[in-house]
Parts: sequence; structure tokens; C-alpha cells
Amino acid sequence: MHDVESLKSLLSEIESCLKCYMKFKDRSEKDRVRVRFWYNEGPWFFPPSEDSGVKGFFGTGEIFFVCQRPSTRGNIPDQADLLFYDLLRKYGFEDAHITDLVKCRGIAGKISDWEMRNCLPYLEEEIRILKPKLMIAVGNEAYEVLTEKPEFRSIRIERVTHYSHAFRYKKIWKLEEEFRRIKELC
Repeated sequence: MHDVESLKSLLSEIESCLKCYMKFKDRSEKDRVRVRFWYNEGPWFFPPSEDSGVKGFFGTGEIFFVCQRPSTRGNIPDQADLLFYDLLRKYGFEDAHITDLVKCRGIAGKISDWEMRNCLPYLEEEIRILKPKLMIAVGNEAYEVLTEKPEFRSIRIERVTHYSHAFRYKKIWKLEEEFRRIKELC
């Protein structure tokens, strides 16, 4: 199966997953998915961007950008998201696969063990489909999780500052330097 088709199939599987969603557990699965969406707690994936050429979750390149979890704040894309996509385009990473460790939006903070157990198989499937040569952990939390998991030891892992942190604390120059360094590694 073609990589993009495999990713689409995986995306459908993730969208219907209710492992972490316990609210309204006595309702039908269809109602639980609907309510999860209403509460802004369902899965979210980095979308492709017509403007920048970035393919987001549907990127099939040999580089993965792995963030911690989808945000629940504000509108997507916000200014920090646009910065991230601009840097991906500027440094030639339009075809990179962009994903999260935890697929559903939720409360910000450290990923719980049960969230990681539920979502890790999805990340492993993304890796099986695309066989990345380099994973870029976006932020310290993602880096800590990726480097402590034996499943990922065969893949080179680098780290960059999280784009929302760089944007919020006016450290865009630092993120740009890190993207330049990553480009040199490729």
C-alpha cells in the first residue's frame, strides 16, 4: 500500500479510538466520538498547507518532527504554527512527517503512562510505514519520551525548541539556528 494511503488508514483508526476518552462511557461509540469533538478533546493532526507546501501528517519524507501532544488552546493555525510551517518550508522540510506522541488534544503537561501506552502503537505504526532516518523531537518533553523508549534506539533523534515556546518567549532566532543545524545533518 502506498505510504499516503497507509497514513490515511492509520488516521481513520486513530480518529475512532476511544481508549483515553472516558467521559460518557455509557453512551454509544458514535455519541462518544461526537461529544469528544464538542469538548475539543479528540485527535488532531498537523494539516497539509497549500500556502507553504508543507504536507503535515501526510508528509512521507525520511524525517519526522515529533511534538508532545496537540494543543487545546486557541485557533489552529495560530502565529506559532505558522512560524513552524514557515521554517519547515524555508529549510526544505516540506515533505517531513509531522506528528505527536499523544494524538488527542487534552490537558497540557506531562504525558501520563496510560496515554503513552495507548498512543505509542500509533507512532510505531507511523515509523513502520515511513521508516524515518531522523526524528526531530520538538520540545524537551517529546525528546525525553523518545530517547527513553527502546523502540526508537535504532533511529537518530535530535531536538529543537518547541515552536510555541520560541514564539512566546521571542526566541525565534534560537529555533532558526536549530533548524539550520538540522538541515546540515541531512
